[in-house]
Amino acid sequence: MFQHNDYEILYLIKEGNDEALGLMFEKYSPLIYKKVYKFNLQYDIDDMIQEGLMVLDKSIRLYDEKYAKTFTRYFETNLERKFISIVSQRVRRNEIFKKNELFIYESNHAVHHNSVYYELYLKEIKKILTKCEFLVYTLRELKNYSISYISENYDLHEKKIYNSLHRAKTKIISHFKN
Repeated sequence: MFQHNDYEILYLIKEGNDEALGLMFEKYSPLIYKKVYKFNLQYDIDDMIQEGLMVLDKSIRLYDEKYAKTFTRYFETNLERKFISIVSQRVRRNEIFKKNELFIYESNHAVHHNSVYYELYLKEIKKILTKCEFLVYTLRELKNYSISYISENYDLHEKKIYNSLHRAKTKIISHFKN
């Protein structure tokens, strides 16, 4: 399929040939796809392909033939390092989020309400909901806590949370329609 080797294509790219750059992108796209799946990043496939192409472009610009490494190995190493850093960054973010979930929700979500009707709304729904429904509804819908957080901190099974939330919403809708 590809009539030129990498060194010929790299030479053409350095001479300013845009077709050669397109040829290189076409040649290495399957390798990028392979690495995206290897690192289990396919849920962000478009972004990861774009990242891979940016690594390829940077690898093309920085590749030096005097080192005893083929361009393919050089690019593959750079691509794997990039994907490792993306995965590591996501893991760290997830760990930080889990460790600070309460602070994040209290700081960034609907804890402070500007509406003058908020207190009236709470009093009204408290009349029609059970204690469990009111607790779950206020935590999930008004304060935006996660189901897992509510489950862990209030000793409720997730199924019970979902059921209570559904009943609460149904009651509230029915109450305010009348």
